[in-house]
Amino acid sequence: MKKKSLSYVAVGLLLISSFAAIGIGKEAVVNKETKNPYFLNEETINLQFLEPDINEQGTYIEINVEGANARLSCADEPMLPIHTTTLSFSFGAKIVDIECVTQEVKSMVLPKKIAPAPKPIIQGKGETILENAMDEAIYKSDEIFPDNWFSYYTGGGLNENSEHKTFLNIRVYPVRYSPTMDTIYYVENLELKITYNEPKTNPFPENSAFDMVIIAPSKFSRPLQKLVDHKNDFGVNTTLKKTEEIYDENPGVDKPEKIKYFIKDAIETDGIKYVLLVGGMKSYIFGTGRDDANQGTISWHIPVRYSNLNDGYENGFISDLYYADIYDGEGNFSSWDSNENGVFAEWDAFEKDIIHLYPDVYLGRLPCRNKIEVKIMVNKIINYEKEPANPSWFNTMVVVGGESFDDPAYNYLEGEEICDKALSYMTEFDPVKIYASNQGGGGLVPITKDIVNTVKEGCGFLLFSGFGNPFNWATHWPGDFENWAEGISAYKFPRLSNKEKLPVCVATGNWLSQFNVTILATLSDPQGMHTYGVPLPECWSWWLTRKIGGGSIATLGDAGASYGAVGETGDLDGDGVNEPDCVEALGGYMATQFFKTYNESVDILGEVWGGTLNKYLDTFPGMSGQIDCKLVEGLVLLGDPSLKIGGYTE
Repeated sequence: MKKKSLSYVAVGLLLISSFAAIGIGKEAVVNKETKNPYFLNEETINLQFLEPDINEQGTYIEINVEGANARLSCADEPMLPIHTTTLSFSFGAKIVDIECVTQEVKSMVLPKKIAPAPKPIIQGKGETILENAMDEAIYKSDEIFPDNWFSYYTGGGLNENSEHKTFLNIRVYPVRYSPTMDTIYYVENLELKITYNEPKTNPFPENSAFDMVIIAPSKFSRPLQKLVDHKNDFGVNTTLKKTEEIYDENPGVDKPEKIKYFIKDAIETDGIKYVLLVGGMKSYIFGTGRDDANQGTISWHIPVRYSNLNDGYENGFISDLYYADIYDGEGNFSSWDSNENGVFAEWDAFEKDIIHLYPDVYLGRLPCRNKIEVKIMVNKIINYEKEPANPSWFNTMVVVGGESFDDPAYNYLEGEEICDKALSYMTEFDPVKIYASNQGGGGLVPITKDIVNTVKEGCGFLLFSGFGNPFNWATHWPGDFENWAEGISAYKFPRLSNKEKLPVCVATGNWLSQFNVTILATLSDPQGMHTYGVPLPECWSWWLTRKIGGGSIATLGDAGASYGAVGETGDLDGDGVNEPDCVEALGGYMATQFFKTYNESVDILGEVWGGTLNKYLDTFPGMSGQIDCKLVEGLVLLGDPSLKIGGYTE
């Protein structure tokens, strides 16, 4: 995160008006890495806010401001109204200066403290929600919070038209807070003048030679050729690149970085926008999932990069986003090791790598262990795409949910709320609800029998919202946190006989897509593998996807621990509608944005995945909160990113 300091003319504690500026010249400058000339441009944003509305909520104060479209909600910190907006510029643009001018700064004394934001909760664990705690470093400080009127974040990525852009996310804080003085300072008018250098050219070819590259070891090349031919027949120009060649031809400190440099070159040389990684661990039984802090390579067909974000619950998880986040906010290579200490994607109490997170290619993985799994997936993709899906089954959306958290103040059934929100975007689909709240009422409930029998009939989309681990998805019955609704385990997937009526599956829950498990690892390290001693050859999401005779065509899920929000603390996502926090933040918000993106006439799977991440980052910039960063880094697409959802009509 970058912040600009503001200078104040003192009137009491704050000023009557404030202004910040950095002097700059008007000549063009040159990017040192790309040698690309830049030319200065300016853009101005004018914002108006009304006087804060103060509401007493028990022992705390809640503040709302008309004109602020979202709410700052970082655990234990004061919840304040914010205005967030994301702008896009030509790829490689450099933000030179953001100049902030406010009119009169007013103050107001509060009768109570501003409410602190609740902690994110591990998705689906059912803990009782306790009273929010206050961050003493803020609440007992003489400093004003936040320390500026705005902050900003940049990133390079693909927009809704798959064009490479530089994104600028700006957060404006119309209200700032002095906790020790129980006073807020606020503005009703604020102007931001953005000065940026825009490159004259871009590094990408005018015409693409290929749309997709499949990366795989040579041993998989023969069965994959069938998929390459199929893609080319349907207009997705596809090529296959062997890992052995990548390692010989590209620079990098390790094999994951060599692959990333190859992808960068393929974007700039061939204009690719889809990357399909084909290969997971080499064995079901044994192998090292993580060689060191940064990678899993020795026991892998296609290596994985591990994030070293430490949330206090786990330190490290697979992040395939590493291979898709190629550029930083100025168009330079994004190493994920900004402090250059040899530890990738680091975020703990002492170190923090700056990562820009927006994907620059649409990327998915088929973590196949052997040629048999490669053939299974090649045949599933070809049979799915070669003709349009029959509306009689495809136009059905099945959702499975229950209660995730013991939140007596609101009693939301969080899993069901998330499912209902997702369905609100999918109005052309017939909903089938498998809900814990149907217990005793004769409806479908989240037990294996009902899930299997429902999916057997076929559906275009399948959503699970609840608790997970690498071998099982489950949820709670309403108000019952001692007993689990059965859900469905990976060992029950052989019962799924939906044949070629394959859904795209989205599953919320911890570690459902943790595809580094093996039988011996789950027996010897049940805590690290999160399987509670259950021997497991493959994770839940991949087992569902690669199943013969049914399952899913692709599965989107979390490689690490997932988090949910609880209660109702305002309009967190800034869409103008106050809804339960479970659908406006964290894992629930991420899941629903997948369906919102699809509803915007996006029917290529990887583009829906990319749009989901973009929407999340536009609302919750990854570098602004550790848990937001974790959710973005850990979201894994196990499937073909170029997949035509619903199949081709011609």
